[in-house]
Amino acid sequence: MSTPERPDDASPTTPATAAPAVVRVTLPGDDDPPRLPLSNHAQRLAALRANSRLLWVLVLGVILYTCYFASSLILPVVVAAFFAMLLSPLINRVPLRWLPRGLAALMLVAGLLGSLGAVGVFIANPAGDWVRKVPFVVREAAPKLQAMVKPLYEARRASGFDELAGDPEPGPEEVVVRPPRDDLVSATPKVLGSLLAVILLTFSFLVYGDDVLNKLLMLRPTRAQKRLTAEIVQQIQSDLSRYMVTISATSIALGGATAGLLWYLGVEDPLLWGVLAAALNLTPFVGPLIMALLLALVGLSQFDTIGAAMMPAAGFLVLHAVESNVLTPLVLGRTMRINPLAIILWLMLWGWLWGVAGLLVAVPMLVCLKIVADRVEGLRSWARLLE
Repeated sequence: MSTPERPDDASPTTPATAAPAVVRVTLPGDDDPPRLPLSNHAQRLAALRANSRLLWVLVLGVILYTCYFASSLILPVVVAAFFAMLLSPLINRVPLRWLPRGLAALMLVAGLLGSLGAVGVFIANPAGDWVRKVPFVVREAAPKLQAMVKPLYEARRASGFDELAGDPEPGPEEVVVRPPRDDLVSATPKVLGSLLAVILLTFSFLVYGDDVLNKLLMLRPTRAQKRLTAEIVQQIQSDLSRYMVTISATSIALGGATAGLLWYLGVEDPLLWGVLAAALNLTPFVGPLIMALLLALVGLSQFDTIGAAMMPAAGFLVLHAVESNVLTPLVLGRTMRINPLAIILWLMLWGWLWGVAGLLVAVPMLVCLKIVADRVEGLRSWARLLE
């Protein structure tokens, strides 16, 4: 019996080598099934989503347009609503809860106005003196500012940039004296009318705000929506009150520290500048910058050397850095942390729309929006964006 012959390339002692494995590289989508064309219903849904986004953009534009051109009507309502939210937790405390709601609201509004009026009377005389001294302060500070800029100007001339750019030699300055305009006198009735509207609206919100809120809750169709709306309003009241009380307390502490520092440095009217520092600190970024510039101007008008003149502004910036980075986060916690870039953009928007008043109410409005976005399911991504 004969045995079958083996192939020439394979011996009985050498095992057969396996063929090399072939690795197949597949790109995403190679094995995906072909996409079916969208049905008419899906196409209509996609078109509705695109149209809804466009509609929201148009609604936002209409709101901003209305806020800009109806600022004299909307701004008092917004300011009064914030004052009412700030004072509403106090009206339910033990000393006032046993009184009629109208009387308790009247006492709170009177106390707020009395406190602000006492501060205004206290700083009225020194503020008036400084307003009258503004031309003299600028005249005294101008030579020192020129001395600070002179090395830069000489370096520019030495580099030959003036000859290349063709800048003319600086000539004598011409001083033009113009009579004061009567814009302040003409704007006084409007300002007084806005203040009176804020006072009346604050009182009305404190007295009738809960009744209006209960009627609005009755319009919600389901019990869950009513509960969610009530929780959002309560959280806005508590968090906004806590935020405003914290910011006010830290601003008062900053104002007191600033007044003490300026008294130690020998600056005139340190209490006036302390009150102004506390007030301007309510507007993030913009207010402290304005305060530092004012203190630099005051230092240049009172001190002879540049180093001594810059000490008030430098000391205030150090105190503000401690307040904003240590004291306020320590007291307020991380629950109200907002992205600084979002704050700056928000301040720019409302400062453009409403001026100085917009800068004051911008951050409380942003806090309210963040609270609402945290509680509404479809807006939580925006709340994460603001953090």
